[in-house]
Amino acid sequence: MIAQSNSMGLFYLVRHGETKWNAENRICGRSDVSLSEAGRRQAKRLAERLKPISFEALYSSPLKRAIDTARFISERIGLEPVVDDRLVELDYGQWEGKTLEEIRKNDPKTLRAWEADPGRVAPPGGESGLEVLQRVVPFLDSLAAKHRKGQVAVVFHKTVCRLAICHVLGMSPSDYRRRLIMENAALSIIQSREDGWQLITYNDTSHLSACHRGHISLGEEF
Repeated sequence: MIAQSNSMGLFYLVRHGETKWNAENRICGRSDVSLSEAGRRQAKRLAERLKPISFEALYSSPLKRAIDTARFISERIGLEPVVDDRLVELDYGQWEGKTLEEIRKNDPKTLRAWEADPGRVAPPGGESGLEVLQRVVPFLDSLAAKHRKGQVAVVFHKTVCRLAICHVLGMSPSDYRRRLIMENAALSIIQSREDGWQLITYNDTSHLSACHRGHISLGEEF
C-alpha cells in the first residue's frame, strides 16, 4: 500500500506479459498475439504482487495479451476486468509482425522519420503518438473523475503506457521512445492530485525473479 497525501486516486498501470513476438522483437501493435509461457509466468507473479491491494476497479485493453494478463490479476483481487477500447495498443499498420531490422531494410526513409518524431509521424497505415494521446488522455481524465479516492489497476501496452506517462510528466510524445523504456509485466503507478498528475513508480519489475523475466531488450524497442 502506498500512502496518499493530498491526493485523489492511485492508478496502477500494468504492461502485459511477454508474447512470442516480444521475444523476437517483432511489433505486436493491434495484432492479437497471445501471451507466451514466459508471459503467463510473469502475469502470475505480477498478480501475486497486486493481491494484497484493495482495488475498486480493474480495466484492460481488448487485446488478448492484455485480457489474459488482466485475468490473472482478476483471480487475485476478485474484480472482473472492464474492457476499454481506448487502451488498445498503437496501430503500427504495415509494420505489424515485422522487426525493426526488416523495416529498416524495406522502408528506411519512413522509419528514419518515425524514429526522429514518433509523436507526429505514424507508421504506414497506422497511428502517431499524438493520435494515441487523443484517446488515452480522456481515459485518464475519466478515471480521475470516477475514482477520486480509490485504487485502480489498468492493463495495457508498452507504447500506450509510455505515452500516458509522457502526459503525466508533461513530456513531449515525440520523446517517448528515446527517454522511456518499459519491460513486460512492468508496474508503474500514477497519482491524481488536485494540482495535477504525479508519477510514483515507473517500470518496476521487482516482482519478477531472473528466471521469470523472459526476454528483456533494451536495444531496439517499439
